[in-house]
Amino acid sequence: MAKVLVVEDNLANQRLMRLLLETMHHEVECAFTGEEGWARVQGGGYELVLLDMHLPGLDGFQLAQRIKAIHGTGVKVYAVTALAMEGDKKRVLEAGCDGYFSKPISVREFRTRIAEILGGGESDTPGAKGEADG
Repeated sequence: MAKVLVVEDNLANQRLMRLLLETMHHEVECAFTGEEGWARVQGGGYELVLLDMHLPGLDGFQLAQRIKAIHGTGVKVYAVTALAMEGDKKRVLEAGCDGYFSKPISVREFRTRIAEILGGGESDTPGAKGEADG
């Protein structure tokens, strides 16, 4: 089980990621703003931060840079973004993100990649294995 922070200002996206992560037995905390996310990260203990790049105020690019400047490789940072152009992907990685998830979130891809990133943690939810993307 890993401790994961979801920084996302869209409540539906935040709830979806929380649900998926919790069914994979991870401890999940959420923040709605970059400032709130930064305050939580400073408290420490997160193995993974999932980060919307377009947050009000302190945006995801700035937050990723701050996290990596302080924690280096000790915290994995993944963008969760609708940005789809090659230049956007490059910018996300240059901000310090270790990778990214595209929106809308594919349930199957999200579960698979989280398991790869954090190791193990397959869902015990009925129907979770082998389901169609969604």
